[in-house]
Amino acid sequence: MKPYNNRTLRIAALVVRMLLGIFFIVSAVAKLIDIDRFEVYIFSYNILSLNTSFLVARMVIICEMLVGIGLVSNLFKRWVDTCAMLMLVGFTLFLGYACLIGREDSCQCMGALVDIDPTRSILKNALLILLLLFAMGARPWQWRPRWFVWLPAVIAPVVTVFILSAPDNWLFGPSDEIYNADEFATAIQPEGLLDTLNLDEGRHVLAFLTPGCPFCRMADEKLTHICRRNDLDSAAFVYLCPTADSTLAPLTLDTTTFIRPCYLIPSLTYALITYGQRPIVFLTDQGHVVGTCHYRNIDERRLVEFLDPKK
Repeated sequence: MKPYNNRTLRIAALVVRMLLGIFFIVSAVAKLIDIDRFEVYIFSYNILSLNTSFLVARMVIICEMLVGIGLVSNLFKRWVDTCAMLMLVGFTLFLGYACLIGREDSCQCMGALVDIDPTRSILKNALLILLLLFAMGARPWQWRPRWFVWLPAVIAPVVTVFILSAPDNWLFGPSDEIYNADEFATAIQPEGLLDTLNLDEGRHVLAFLTPGCPFCRMADEKLTHICRRNDLDSAAFVYLCPTADSTLAPLTLDTTTFIRPCYLIPSLTYALITYGQRPIVFLTDQGHVVGTCHYRNIDERRLVEFLDPKK
């Protein structure tokens, strides 16, 4: 697009361009602040693996930051305009797919700042595309920075994102955390508190969660989407939550934010088995705990190989 000749239009286009750049930067920062939920949102479409979702989430944030910086600086105008338009069109097509499959939850476009569903987000993107088309008429700066000026400006957002929030699979590998093996063994024995769950038969993914805990909620989402994406036996996933009562009782979905049904166990037993950790996940084989993980090191491949070794 050729730059406008009218002085008022040139100034207006430049102002809109800078405002769009600020919007992209704010959107990227909002996603980075709430990166855990953004990762789970991408993974929830059951298209990418969990580890790939970690990287894709960060690449989206980095691209938004770079485009935002490019729009605000008004440098490399042609490249920045092309990238910004492709990004908005790509986001819109993705949101269209979300609407097509019936998703009505927040699209995480603005992280936790704004809760916006895919339909309204498409309208927002349509407005941004129109504003970008107008802003493309702004004149570029005549200054052409050398590579040693612009290259650090490109590298800085990449390094910053991965330093502030490195992917979980880079920092947390498989581990066998401390838990009370004696207390767990007692609970699953005949006449024990968890006897009716038949945890001494077959393999299970036993998750100790607490309603109201955001990380427990996201651990539930990770486990649920791993189960769906890999077509695992949903009966192998068992959730336990603490309660003041002294007996085992089912907890209906109407009274919790978890996707799967839960069982309530006495708070004291819950604390003795887990040493108070939450969320914590046990991988049990014939009643023996063969591995544990927490929210950060839930490993999709490990769970799949554990529940379905043939895959």
